[in-house]
Amino acid sequence: STDDDFKANIGNYFYLTSLIDYYIFIYSILMVGGLAKSQTMFTYDATKYLANIYDMDTTWALYWTGASYYNVETSCPDEYEHTAGYNLLYERLVKLFPNEIKARYAELRDGALSDANIINEFERFMGVIGNDLYAEDFASTTANGAFTAIPSADTNNLQKLRDIIVKRMAY
Repeated sequence: STDDDFKANIGNYFYLTSLIDYYIFIYSILMVGGLAKSQTMFTYDATKYLANIYDMDTTWALYWTGASYYNVETSCPDEYEHTAGYNLLYERLVKLFPNEIKARYAELRDGALSDANIINEFERFMGVIGNDLYAEDFASTTANGAFTAIPSADTNNLQKLRDIIVKRMAY
């Protein structure tokens, strides 16, 4: 379709806000596989679709094996995985709706995507689980410490996450 047709008719097929939110979210959390894979679309009426994330093993700079970290300034989409001629839907979205993306990003940064809110959500979630359950999980997944070669186990913690969030969101 032409760019004008695309802009005029995207609302017949997708919830535009869903696409914009998805793009902003995967860019923000450094989900490097999120434009070419790790994505599904779903619908309630078999007509209009919403973007959906799954397989979030590579987020917040953590490499999927847990063995290393991406640079927090990894550029989206240029340096994301499998993005040579990446998802044409998002390519057109960025090209044709830049003002809407910028406005939504500014709105989200004042609330849900503020550094404090993201960090508070991780702290709240980790607080619900508690240190006892983390220790139990470690024991059960490492045969009580016999298999402790968990990549980045000593660095992949809440403080590292806080640092990554602040740096990524500043970027």
